[in-house]
Amino acid sequence: MIKHIIFDCFGTLIDTGSTSVNAAQRILSDVGSSVDARTFYADWKAIKRKMMYEPYFRSEKKLYEESLSEAFKKYGINADAAAQVKPMIDSLFSVRICFPEVRDTLQSIAARGIDIAIGSTTDNDSLMHYLRFNNMHMEHIFTSEDMQVYKPAKQFYQTILDKSGWAAQDCLFVGDSYEDDVMGAKSVGIKAVLIDRKDRYDITTLNPAPDYCIKSLAELGNII
Repeated sequence: MIKHIIFDCFGTLIDTGSTSVNAAQRILSDVGSSVDARTFYADWKAIKRKMMYEPYFRSEKKLYEESLSEAFKKYGINADAAAQVKPMIDSLFSVRICFPEVRDTLQSIAARGIDIAIGSTTDNDSLMHYLRFNNMHMEHIFTSEDMQVYKPAKQFYQTILDKSGWAAQDCLFVGDSYEDDVMGAKSVGIKAVLIDRKDRYDITTLNPAPDYCIKSLAELGNII
């Protein structure tokens, strides 16, 4: 029986839209580069993600600065990342709204007496900004900054269980990233729901497979 549902935040509850790419475009314009913003941001994001696996923890803001420096080097851009990263940091506190079905879904789950939590790879202040902006109250919040570890490290999910006192078999993790939200959760025995709004994944090729795959959070009612 599912007693606790842990949601990823960005891309799952809150639509991130194109704010990150727009921030990358602003940075490239500021340094006088004609590099395609989407390509640049994809590489920047990959560099940042690789840094997240390093053994010492840094905040997401610091990772953006350090990874931007490496991205500048890759593209031969002679600029100071610390001075240019501001548009991306500002984007962490921009206008992002929850997906249309989120409010009704959360209300329905809460009405059934199921605990609702967020488990997010983010800094505390950024997450709280968006929760306040969307008027979303969460009793249980777990962030990478608080736990000093990023998804999909097993420690991220185990720390949630340790802090909450919840049993893995009573939990469900819901997210839009197979690697972060499915593989990570299942590594500690938590069942995982992959929300694939844009048909990014071929479910038949995923191993381990998510326990459930949905297109909208409104489908959660059929699972729990």
